[in-house]
Amino acid sequence: MDTKAIQHASQLIRQADALIIAAGAGMSVDSGLPDFRGSRGLWTTLLHEDMHERDLHAWTQGRCFEADPTQAWRFYGEALRVCEKAVPHAGHGLLLDWARRKPHGAFVYTSNVDGHFEAAGFAPERIVECHGSIRHFQCARPCSPHIWPAMPMSDAPLLPRCRRCGALARPNFLLFSDPAWVVARTNAQRLRMETWRAGPRNPVVIEIGAGLALPGVRMFAQSLRLPLIRVNDDAAEIHGAATVALHGRALDVLQDIDQELARVHAQ
Repeated sequence: MDTKAIQHASQLIRQADALIIAAGAGMSVDSGLPDFRGSRGLWTTLLHEDMHERDLHAWTQGRCFEADPTQAWRFYGEALRVCEKAVPHAGHGLLLDWARRKPHGAFVYTSNVDGHFEAAGFAPERIVECHGSIRHFQCARPCSPHIWPAMPMSDAPLLPRCRRCGALARPNFLLFSDPAWVVARTNAQRLRMETWRAGPRNPVVIEIGAGLALPGVRMFAQSLRLPLIRVNDDAAEIHGAATVALHGRALDVLQDIDQELARVHAQ
């Protein structure tokens, strides 16, 4: 543990009147959800025995529900089952505790589609899911901007159907080359965040598990030009007087920060 960096992070959090939590795939690793890439990545673990890793490109493209709906739903149905079984880890709860002590609370910006921040107790109106949510469905065509909560996969038909037109349904999250993704829900979340940001005067950004392969969450966190705490098990480097880099897994680092916050509070 880098004691000075942990102390710096603790100081930034104590001084803040709000938290902006920017979370990537590394935030969910401690919930038992593997990261997305590599031989042990989430995409690979979802492959059925008759699928091959070379097929992954096809199943991560937006047109997969048009090209082969049955196989696409075998793949993403398993993804939804995995997310249904997983539960938020204790780090989500620590962030929520810190947020509850702030005058303006927190807003979450995440590329994770698993719904864990809401499941952990964060208000849904304080979350931006920038890539959408696997726990919501839309029409695969799409016939309309309608989005609805996903039913548990144990109750769902093999090929879920659109509530409006009866055509194939699909998860409401962004795939690669995906013009069919219905962005209405995510756009509404972004608007709520922009409205909320007018309130805090001294927020701090806590970026967790946001990698470089798809750097959208990192770019968002840095674009705010606010004090920034970056937590990453790999590439945590950062520059700037009002920033701090913490190498390690999300849960381990959040627990270290929480212990330092408690130590200072007890003095």
